[in-house]
Amino acid sequence: MKSATIPIVLVLLFVSTAPLVAADAWFADTRPGMVALSRLATNSWEMSTDQEFLETFDPAVSLVIVIHGNWMSLPEAKYYGKMFHKMSQNTGPHRLLVWSWPAEKINGRVRRDAQIKAARADAQAEHLIGFLRLLPADCKVSLVGFSFGAKLVCNALQHYEDHSLQIRTVLLAAGMDRESLQPGRQYGHTLLTSEKMLVHINQLDSKLRFYSLLYGCGGPEAVGKEGVNRYGIPAESRAKIKSVDVSRLIGAEHGFMNSLKAFLACRDDFRYYALFLD
Repeated sequence: MKSATIPIVLVLLFVSTAPLVAADAWFADTRPGMVALSRLATNSWEMSTDQEFLETFDPAVSLVIVIHGNWMSLPEAKYYGKMFHKMSQNTGPHRLLVWSWPAEKINGRVRRDAQIKAARADAQAEHLIGFLRLLPADCKVSLVGFSFGAKLVCNALQHYEDHSLQIRTVLLAAGMDRESLQPGRQYGHTLLTSEKMLVHINQLDSKLRFYSLLYGCGGPEAVGKEGVNRYGIPAESRAKIKSVDVSRLIGAEHGFMNSLKAFLACRDDFRYYALFLD
C-alpha cells in the first residue's frame, strides 16, 4: 500500500489562522553522555548552556520537547528540528526543544538493531529526567515522543517523582507494548505523572506491524498500531488518554516528520497538548 501524504493544506490553514507569535528553538544532544544544548540562531545551531536556557526560559509559555525514534543521525535530527520549527513557530507561544539520542542505524540484522535501540531508549530516559528536574516548578511541558522516542518519554515519566511540572504527553507511532501503561507494567506510573495523554494510532504503519517480532512469535502489539490496552487501568487514569486514528492522514509510512505533520494538522489537539491552550 502506498503511503498517504499529510494534506499540506491542513497544515497551512492551521499556520495561517494561528496568532503570529515567534517561538525559539533549542536542540539537546545526549550522545556525549550528557545533555549538550544548542540554540537556533538564524539558520544554524549554536552551542549553548543550561544556564542560558534557564535564564531565557519563560514559564508562562509551554516547553515542547520533541523526541525522535530509531535510525536517526545527529545531522538528520538537526535538519528535521529546523524543519519542524519553521512549521510550528507561528502556531502560538511556545519554546521548542528537539531532543536527540544515539539512534544511528547499527549494521547487521534489523531485529537485533531494534532490540538494542529499544533498550537504549529506556536507558536514555535518565538524561531527560535530569533535565526536567532543572525546570522551574509549575511550568508547562509537552513531551512528544515518536516511535522509540515514546518509550524514552514514558520511562522518564515512570521514574520522575517530583510532580511539580504540568506535563502533557503525546505518543506518535509509539514503539512500545500496548500493555505497558497498565499498573504493575513497565510504565505503569506514567499516567500518574502526566496530566493528559494523546495517542496516535495507525494500523497501516509499515514498521509497527512487525513490532511483535521483537519478542519472537506471539509478542505484544505496539501502542502506535493498536492503541493502549486500558484493561486494569483505573478510571481516573483512563480518562486522561485520548486516542486518535491517523491512518488516513499518514498511511503506511513510519516517518518522523509525517507524524509531526499529522499532529500539527489536528489543530485543536496541537493547541491543547502542545501549547496548553484549551
